[in-house]
This record gives sequence, structure tokens and C-alpha cells, in this order.
Amino acid sequence: MLVDTNSSAVPTRDVDPIRGLCHDMRQPLAAILILAETAGGDPQRRLDLIADQAQWLARLVDDVLVDAASDDADLVDVTACAAVAVDGARPSAACRLILRSTAVVEATARPVALTRAISCLVDNAVRAAGTGGTVWVSVGAHPDGGVTVTVRDDGPGLGHVAARSSLGLSISRALVASFGGSLELRPRAAGGVVATIAVPGVRTRAVAS
Repeated sequence: MLVDTNSSAVPTRDVDPIRGLCHDMRQPLAAILILAETAGGDPQRRLDLIADQAQWLARLVDDVLVDAASDDADLVDVTACAAVAVDGARPSAACRLILRSTAVVEATARPVALTRAISCLVDNAVRAAGTGGTVWVSVGAHPDGGVTVTVRDDGPGLGHVAARSSLGLSISRALVASFGGSLELRPRAAGGVVATIAVPGVRTRAVAS
């Protein structure tokens, strides 16, 4: 059993939707600024990445303004949601980001809510890992019919990250609960934290080689 030992986390009922939106907008805005200021490389690739982040910002705003009416629970590609979160974090991350998934994993969830929750956890892990650290994001299916998204970092561990990270954890917990999932945390034996999102209902298929 995973246990959340971060007593500083803001209670879910106290998470204001607008404050949560502002929190979640920081990372894609930072990515857009970094991509816009980066010299060299492939300009078209940078423009495509900026467009991806702008589209994600639009989805975030729409989700809050319409009270998630357009984000109904459906069969979701959990691997794709994790990829959006990881790709969005890469431009501003000072650590290594590794996404591990050997199959397309599908589960019943709200796609925007799930992606926001994973993004919050990845952002939290990146901050904890710091420069030169590593964050691993894994998606897996289990025989009991569940899906897990695991975010691990090799940072200083629970209770030793910036206080502002507690809002991200509370936002993630509220978003995951909105489609019947759960979020649990535990210290990582080798240092850092393991955050696990559990989503009921799964269907998998191999990724085409």
C-alpha cells in the first residue's frame, strides 16, 4: 500500500479551480517562452512544439470555463496522456526525463483531467530532482484490470521539496478522483518519491514496431 506522508498537502476540497488552472498554466507557458527564445536547431520543429503547448493551454482553459463538461470519462490512451505530460515538461526541465511504456494502455478516464494530473506530478518530480537528476514516468497494466501511471524521481524525498509543490499534489488528487482513480505517494528506497495514479479498467495492445 502506498502512503501519502506529505502532511503539508492542501486538502482537495480547498483547491480553487481558477488557482488550479493558473498553477497548471505555468509549465506550458514556460515551455513556450523557452522554445521561442532558443536559437539553432530546427525552426519548424520548435514552431510545432509551441503550437502543441498553445493547444494544450487552450484545452486547459476550456476545461475550466465549461466546468469540464467537454471532458467526460471515456476510453483513453493513458500512454498518450503521459507522453503529452512528459513532452511538455522537457523544454524547461534541468533533469533527465524518461518515459517507459511498451504498449498502448487504455483505461476509462477524463483525458484532460488525467493529463493535467500526470503533468502536475511530472512538474513536481522535475523540481525535486533538480539539475542533473532523473525522473522516470511509467505506464503499466495489471492482471486485476487496473492501470497505473508511476512518476519517480531521485530528488531529496517527501517533505524536502518546495512548499508550492503541495498545491500540485492536491490538484492531481482532485483530478484523479474526478474519474474514480486514486493517487498515492511513498518514499523511494534509493531516494526521492514514487507517485502512483491508479485508474480502474484497462485494455492493452502492443505498440507497432
